[in-house]
Amino acid sequence: MNRSILTIFIAILIVICYSCGSKVPVSPENSDIWTTYTTKNGLTSNEVHCLAFDPQNRLWIGTEYGVSIFDGTNWSTLNTQNGLIYHTIHDIFIESSTAAWFATPLGASHLENGTWNNYTINQGLIDTQVRSIAVDNDGAVWFATPSGVSKFQFSTWTHYIKKGPYSLVYDRVNKVVVDDENNKWFGTEFGISKFDGVNWVTQIQDAQIPNSQLLDFVFTIFIDSNGDYWFGTLGGVAFFSGQSWTFYNQSQNGLLFNEVRAIAEDKAGNMWFGGIYGVSKFDGSNWTTYNMNDGLASNYVTSIVVDTDDNIWFGTLGGGITKLTKEENQ
Repeated sequence: MNRSILTIFIAILIVICYSCGSKVPVSPENSDIWTTYTTKNGLTSNEVHCLAFDPQNRLWIGTEYGVSIFDGTNWSTLNTQNGLIYHTIHDIFIESSTAAWFATPLGASHLENGTWNNYTINQGLIDTQVRSIAVDNDGAVWFATPSGVSKFQFSTWTHYIKKGPYSLVYDRVNKVVVDDENNKWFGTEFGISKFDGVNWVTQIQDAQIPNSQLLDFVFTIFIDSNGDYWFGTLGGVAFFSGQSWTFYNQSQNGLLFNEVRAIAEDKAGNMWFGGIYGVSKFDGSNWTTYNMNDGLASNYVTSIVVDTDDNIWFGTLGGGITKLTKEENQ
């Protein structure tokens, strides 16, 4: 080959290689921002059991040693010195902009306009160990306990226990939620019960389903934006459309771990599931896993909530709380 032609060819090749390399920038896989808050920031305890947002978008954090309230800048604390019946908080139900209920192992506390009222067996509860609280559309307060369910309305207490086929399916109740039609849903350690105020409907998973006995151990219940039901269980996630059931688990789907203790939905319709090894996100087709390597404060996730800006908040056991600001929302 002519030397001049060879020189031109090599020069062109160098330019091409340089140009190709310069036009392929290396970018990170994603630009999600993970922010963790602990006792160093103002949280009353890093052992977080539950989260709830109020109408002012303030985050209420139930911990092992009281309640923290975070408005995005400032922190405040509620504890037994303020009026809480006990320092460990299992569940928080925001009743209104001025009222909230707190479930504890030694009873329930109600805060309204700065006034506290506490409830134990002496006041009418069926069991002092309250695991979950919900208020229905008629203003009745429902308490889930290991001994059944208590209802409090107009100063009157009513108790519901297992007493035959048309009643609560099991006395050990972990979660209560109320749907838009005012049905009460109870997640127990042996199935799910729905109560419309008159009739009981019980769902126990079919014995032909693998590990169905684990699906009957319900930790949490979530009603999504379509009015469908998601149940976090010891055997994975159970989805109920109102007509049919779908099950997701670790071995057959992309769920990180079968023990699901927290469920939430973001504004894009993604479902988030938390457990003792991290978080799974499900977009209806694909599964994504998040853990401490991604930015979680701890892999043990006890609660998940979503704020008005579509940030995902995770309560963890031992790590405090972590906020995920998704790349598309920055």
